[in-house]
Amino acid sequence: MSIPVRVALIGLGRMGQAVARNLLQVPFLRLVLAVSSQGGAKTGKDLGEILNLPPSGLVVRGCNELAHSLIETRPEIVIDFTTPESALRNLKIAAKSGAHLIVGTTGFTRFQTETLRSLAQYHKVSLVMAPNLSIGINILMDAANKLARVLPGFDVEIVEEHHRYKKDAPSGTAIRLAQSVAEGMGINLEKGLVFGRHGNKSRNNREIAIHALRGGGTVGVHKIVFVSDNERIEIKHKSLNRSAFTDCLLKVIEYVHAHAPGIYTVEEILGLRPAVRIHAAEEDVS
Repeated sequence: MSIPVRVALIGLGRMGQAVARNLLQVPFLRLVLAVSSQGGAKTGKDLGEILNLPPSGLVVRGCNELAHSLIETRPEIVIDFTTPESALRNLKIAAKSGAHLIVGTTGFTRFQTETLRSLAQYHKVSLVMAPNLSIGINILMDAANKLARVLPGFDVEIVEEHHRYKKDAPSGTAIRLAQSVAEGMGINLEKGLVFGRHGNKSRNNREIAIHALRGGGTVGVHKIVFVSDNERIEIKHKSLNRSAFTDCLLKVIEYVHAHAPGIYTVEEILGLRPAVRIHAAEEDVS
């Protein structure tokens, strides 16, 4: 890319800071805007100071300034790592500005997800909902789907582990893994999804259980167990650090920048599934 892609980053928590640190080093990108919470300790500081780097010349803005900041900096792509409620507010403003949306935030309800899809369709911008921006995790999802297709009758359990500060449980990635397995098994996930186990009831072969562990500084571990009366298969992914997520994010940015507006998945972008551009009829969500 001869002209750097202009990118805005909303959210400077653990993940946001790791992403910001890496984006500043990518030649084909220009980080033009970094946004944190209104009145927070990071607002008004140079991004380099927050990241323990030399001055970047980029002063962190508050989310209350988002509309004005987007007009001023004109990013082509906006990346959000906040909370579902904040992301909905932020991305509604970003979509109106014409920026494409990459959403690393997790924990959305079905209604919130559909709202984001409607926003993207109405404003004719791209949307990538990315519960996990890791190449390895997306390969794990693809493998889980394929295994579920060829292991009929196997029981499936998913175990995920994250740091003590993660608020949503189970993780968005674990739920997406369960969706991949359910699709492969041909079952209705809403009826078959179990969160942990308690009580006095045996499992049935049409359910998928997710178990969430929280503790320490664990970046992210996801394991899927397929087990029958005679065999056990485990597939597992472990994130060694948060920089792993930037590798995939760069591929997503390149893809969104090079393709027509649409709603895409990370699996499609990585070539794990056929790309299908989704554009429904317009509806007013302004």
